[in-house]
Amino acid sequence: MTDIDPNIPAPGDEAPRRGASAQFTVSASAGAEAAMRQAMDPANQSLGEALRLSYRVLQVAILVLVVVFLFSGFQQVQDGQTGVKTFFGRIVGAPGDEQVSPGLQPFWPYPVGEIVLLPQKDAVELNKDFWPRFKDGVSTVDQAAAATMVDDPVRPGIDGSLVTADGDLAHVRISAEYTVEDAVRTLDEFQPEVLREVVSKALRRGMVQTAAQFTLQELLENRDGPEQVLRQRAQATLDAMKSGVKLGTVTLFEKIAPLAIRNTFSRVQESRENAKLVVEKAQQEANSTLVGMAGPEYAQVLDLVQRYETELTRGDIAAADAVMQELGTRLEGGSNVGQTSAIVARAQAYRNSVRATLGKEVGRLNGLAASYHENPTQLVRKLWLDAVREVLASPTAEMVAAPDAGGSVRIGLESSNEVMQARRQDEVERRKMEARSALTPGGSFQLGSRQIMIDAPGRRLDKNAQKGFGRE
Repeated sequence: MTDIDPNIPAPGDEAPRRGASAQFTVSASAGAEAAMRQAMDPANQSLGEALRLSYRVLQVAILVLVVVFLFSGFQQVQDGQTGVKTFFGRIVGAPGDEQVSPGLQPFWPYPVGEIVLLPQKDAVELNKDFWPRFKDGVSTVDQAAAATMVDDPVRPGIDGSLVTADGDLAHVRISAEYTVEDAVRTLDEFQPEVLREVVSKALRRGMVQTAAQFTLQELLENRDGPEQVLRQRAQATLDAMKSGVKLGTVTLFEKIAPLAIRNTFSRVQESRENAKLVVEKAQQEANSTLVGMAGPEYAQVLDLVQRYETELTRGDIAAADAVMQELGTRLEGGSNVGQTSAIVARAQAYRNSVRATLGKEVGRLNGLAASYHENPTQLVRKLWLDAVREVLASPTAEMVAAPDAGGSVRIGLESSNEVMQARRQDEVERRKMEARSALTPGGSFQLGSRQIMIDAPGRRLDKNAQKGFGRE
């Protein structure tokens, strides 16, 4: 029930307003409250069941999340990878067995634990560190050299270069392979993402040191030497940093002189290469000649000759005779010493022929010695008559009788066909003998010849090897 104050003006009145006041009074019986509670019970039950269901779902979700969290620590290690396990950042594992092996690796999930991996083998290339920067539109070295003038400088900070041992400049590009042999040491010192940069810096440092050890020519022409030195120096740097990295193949796959002088330097190198080819060809020809003359083991024959000359120079005749005996045994033996064996064999045959001829003459002279001592004039006349008889008995000899009359006599002679045929046959035999003599070393042996001259002092000997340089 509401009471209206009579002091409040009507709506049409313009008298000033005052604050209104109202009072509401609700009265209900005790049965109404009980009815309200009874009406609220189904709603409360539904809300409780919903809360209990939500709690169960939340528990299951939390359990699933815990399981997922725990299994998130499992990690697959691929072939070609290596790494370690860390627990709150500290490497764990039995001493010497900290590295993980390929396969599924269970471990604590992050951030409690972590499996840190990196490639076991990798490669790096240094393409710009020691390489000149080409001009715009230039892509090859030849084009860059053609576009570079002699007075174009090498720009520090822009053009990479090296200073060689002789003060020249050089440009190189490097490729290298490396293997992580000790992942524990590697990851204890470096983060995986900086390992390639560490290897690159070790190679840069080693290349600067290597270039300072070689001249420009040696650096460009020596194929393996600079690469081996670079690998050793870069590996020493990595070892000093305890990197656990082992360098494999290190290659200077491109090496050039400064672009301004490259063309001139190339011509010099070409001339040197041509000279090397000429020298190699000469050596091959010399080896072929030596093998042909002294056989495949010509080095041993040359060694004996050099020893012989050395002993003669020293004045040790006994030692020289011993070496000469050894050399003679080798040349006259059954082993193959090339054309020398054939020459020695012909010389021995000629010596035997001379000995046989001289032996017959010595026997004949010994038989005539007694008669000569008794009556030399008669023996000389007899030998003369024997010589005349032998000449006249020749089938090519012709006797002509001239009349013993005064005045001049004109005689016309004409040989018979038989005599002319015999003379032609004798001429053929004579030429054959001359040809055989030409094949004999040193020509025909002449009694009374003092020495055999061959090539140089020290090899000059007489027929008995008793006189000559160092023996007189």
